[in-house]
Amino acid sequence: MIALTEGSSIKNLQYNFVDVDIMRTLNRTHLNHDTDTDVITFDYKEPNFVSAEAYISCSALLENASEYSQTIENETLRLLAHALLHCLGYGDKTEEDELEMRKKEEYYIRLFHVKH
Repeated sequence: MIALTEGSSIKNLQYNFVDVDIMRTLNRTHLNHDTDTDVITFDYKEPNFVSAEAYISCSALLENASEYSQTIENETLRLLAHALLHCLGYGDKTEEDELEMRKKEEYYIRLFHVKH
C-alpha cells in the first residue's frame, strides 16, 4: 500500500529482524558506526521498482516502543514503513527531512489500523 500510494511498485523487499550483534556488525561493515540502530536499509535501486533489504534491530525496536510510549505493533509498523520510505526517496538526515519522514510514518501507521 505504501509503495502504491507513493507511485511505485515493489519487486523485492526483504525484512530481517536481527539481534544487537548482527546490527552492530552491519553498522561497522557498511556505515563505519560501532552502535546498534533501529533500522538499516540496503536499496538496490531498480528503475521504477523497489528492490531492497531492511534490517531491524529487535532490541532497538523494543527500546523505541518503551521510550516513545508506543505499542510494539506500532513501532514495528513505523520501522517497516521507515525502511520502505527510504527506498522511495525520503531521507532523515536534516531536521526538515526527518519531520517529513515522521509525518509519512504516522500517516501509514494510521492507515494500517483503518478497518477495510
